[in-house]
Amino acid sequence: MDLLALAKNVADRIEGEASRADVPITVCVIDRHGNIVLKHCMNGAPLFAIELSERKAYTAAVVGVRTIDLLPLVQPGQPLFALMAQGDYCAMGGGAPLTCEGQLIAGVGVSGGTVDQDVSILQAGLQDH
Repeated sequence: MDLLALAKNVADRIEGEASRADVPITVCVIDRHGNIVLKHCMNGAPLFAIELSERKAYTAAVVGVRTIDLLPLVQPGQPLFALMAQGDYCAMGGGAPLTCEGQLIAGVGVSGGTVDQDVSILQAGLQDH
């Protein structure tokens, strides 16, 4: 399995969804070891989107769950509360794990719109994956 080819394909589909929604985004793919495989910033994407997409991808790659699903688990008193003190993690929606044959291989992060837009664009872009 060629992770870079997969990352390019995923990024192309996500960019297509973002274009249809008229939301310029940054998309990042990070492998399960925390290494950046791809980072793509559309024209007009806000500056903050670059770092947030990376943090969302990192979180999804390392933790192995959608970032939006982490939100209730990182609240004070919840099991993963201490995770947010680690700096590189993000519990904001827009990150998702990428799997191949049932194995976690990477995480993808999308940022640039509202949280709802990022989640919607990501989900639509990953539908065929």
